[in-house]
Amino acid sequence: MSKTITLPLPSRNLSPNSQVHWSIKAKNRKSARRDAALLAFHQCGPQQFTGYRLDFYWPVKRRRDRDNACASAKSALDGIADAMRQDDSEWEFYGVRFSIDRENPRLEIVFSEIE
Repeated sequence: MSKTITLPLPSRNLSPNSQVHWSIKAKNRKSARRDAALLAFHQCGPQQFTGYRLDFYWPVKRRRDRDNACASAKSALDGIADAMRQDDSEWEFYGVRFSIDRENPRLEIVFSEIE
């Protein structure tokens, strides 16, 4: 079984390639972690997961780097791990998918549940 948690796309300031001041990046990390924890708990309550896949739905078609997309989602994953009271180092990573959705850009994290 799987459970999908839908989040807004990560801020571009969270990309490893962003050239913003460290304090701005720290604020973005903190808010992304907090928001993801709240949304995850609201969307699925306490769960235990075994692995995840990142599905990015971008507003425009453009070449994107999968490694940077994964890194920009790290704060959100940490927040979800906090909400689930689970160590995210135990989760398997099943990859990244990119799609286009002009009307509703988002990040969907598809988790596999412990059965």
